Amino acid sequence: MRRALAVVGTDTGVGKTVVTAALVVALRRRGLEAVPWKPYGSGGARRDGRWVSPDVIWWRRVLGLLHPLASLNPVCHRLPLAPAVAARLGAGAGASRSHRALRASWTGLGLDRTPTLVEGVGGVLVPLEGTRTVADFLRAFRLPALVVARAGLGTLNHTLLTVEALARRRIRVVGVLLNGARPGEAATRSNPQALRRLLRVPVWGPVPRVHGVRGRTGLARLAARLPDGLVRRVAGILQ
Repeated sequence: MRRALAVVGTDTGVGKTVVTAALVVALRRRGLEAVPWKPYGSGGARRDGRWVSPDVIWWRRVLGLLHPLASLNPVCHRLPLAPAVAARLGAGAGASRSHRALRASWTGLGLDRTPTLVEGVGGVLVPLEGTRTVADFLRAFRLPALVVARAGLGTLNHTLLTVEALARRRIRVVGVLLNGARPGEAATRSNPQALRRLLRVPVWGPVPRVHGVRGRTGLARLAARLPDGLVRRVAGILQ
């Protein structure tokens, strides 16, 4: 699939949903109207008789998107668990899921013709359906990946494992973004240099935490703080 990039995390809590939204804002400033898409979600909120990821509800509001929620997030489960686990434990609880829903969403949004940021769920080996993982989805859809990692302690192991897992599946990693930096942390200061020595892909950041980032003003501030090299690389992929 052309003009699309996956935004994946090393684990939960790295802020990839917010980074995806900030990238949309930064790309708009360059005249590129990108659309965020979250094919799978969990921990859904009830909207129009189906489960929808709260992250996508937030995207729609803060980015002023006009796309239907069902198109932005075609597969979602009620329970806040890995999608495959949520599907198994929440059987009969109104989960919205099917390959047909994914295809209809992709076509309905015109994503084969639109610059698209595809957000993953949790880490890259999170199971989506049965044993099929986020990484398997990326490979099937032929998506390159931007890895979003936490800036502080623990990120070396998580980031190296994530990049290795993607490389083994021949998924192109366009780079790593370190996000959510806390001032004064020793790990935050040392991690970028350590990862640049250990990886053969660009490492951007660390991007500092931004107060009120889930509001439009805070999100705009985060977009302005994204490294220019990262935004240029993403724009080049999506154009």
